[in-house]
Amino acid sequence: MELNSFARIGKGVISKSIGLQKNYKEIVTQNADVLNEQKSMCESCPIHKLKEELRLLGLAQEAEKIHEKCRECSSSVWEPSYTVHYVNEKNRYGYQPTLKVNAIKLLLLYHFLQPDGNGFIKNVSIKALADKIGCTVATIHASNQVLAEYNYCYTCESGVFDHHINVYLPEYKNYHKTAAEGGRGYITMSSEMLLALLDIRSLNPLRLNLKGILTIDGMAAGKSGCTAETSFAQLRGFLPQYCKNNVIRKALQQDGSILDSTFTEKRISLSIREEFSQKNMRSSMKKANEASLIDFVSNMNDVLEAADSALTPSEKEQFEEVLAAIHIRKGSKYPLLTVRLKDYSDLAALSIQYNLSMVQSAIVRIYNHYIANNESVESFGALARTLIRNGSYSQIAC
Repeated sequence: MELNSFARIGKGVISKSIGLQKNYKEIVTQNADVLNEQKSMCESCPIHKLKEELRLLGLAQEAEKIHEKCRECSSSVWEPSYTVHYVNEKNRYGYQPTLKVNAIKLLLLYHFLQPDGNGFIKNVSIKALADKIGCTVATIHASNQVLAEYNYCYTCESGVFDHHINVYLPEYKNYHKTAAEGGRGYITMSSEMLLALLDIRSLNPLRLNLKGILTIDGMAAGKSGCTAETSFAQLRGFLPQYCKNNVIRKALQQDGSILDSTFTEKRISLSIREEFSQKNMRSSMKKANEASLIDFVSNMNDVLEAADSALTPSEKEQFEEVLAAIHIRKGSKYPLLTVRLKDYSDLAALSIQYNLSMVQSAIVRIYNHYIANNESVESFGALARTLIRNGSYSQIAC
């Protein structure tokens, strides 16, 4: 089972799965600018007096129409206004029942299995899921039933392979939306972070690690090396009643935790461990993937050139067998694939969002349908992204 290097996971989905809190979060909304009547010296203005008279007569709409004319006044001073209100997590994200440890892990894992833009994932092996999480196939079936019952995700038989399923993540398509559009935000998690979470066997340490990630992302914008502070009281808000300070401390200090934590009597400082730093991992991974893609295209061109210049049919057939192994179509001619340095950079970045083999498959499909037909490609990165998002990478030889 190949995982994406990074995945978007909705903050609301994680918060609901580990347990929502009765914590009232301050939400500040910027409103339309308001007229500062004192600074604008409106008191002696006849329009100001007329507005006041209309308001006293209950003609608010007429007063508002006249008020808009004040924007044309050269003496008017307008200032931003804000509304502050407090939102409970349950009102912000919407309630869904909390999940047990294997169901949480399965939900996280699905996000790393190449969902398309609408949250659909095709042909997932149930046995591979069980192997990755470290549980039985029966546990995967039971967890999927719970996830569907609580509306976290839905599954059905693949219809293509035995013991494979298709998965639908209903909230996935809204992760990128702004708050005004109904989005609730998402975190970006690395596959290394996921694997560390999958190794956590107990529910409360798993919950606390996920809550720590959310807390750091919310308070420190998810930046590498940043520290977020919280309290024992805040963490107890979504945990069972028996989870006193010493239980929380012990859970956060377990081997395998992705968090570094320091404690005072009432407060906790949390940071992501350096080995899970997204900034460092992204940079090194992009360099490594870019080098791999350059090697991939270079090796492919070597075989293409050899097949095109073969002296005998049997020699050409040998090289075509090599090309067939990477799904290059047989042709009378094999033009070389030219990729610019900028394209390699774009493709390497794309391989982090998805994975390296998917990008390589997209390159092969671009060759089959464009380069082999002598059609030019303006941007390999943009075209590869389109093919991957449309699921075309799974039909390379078509």
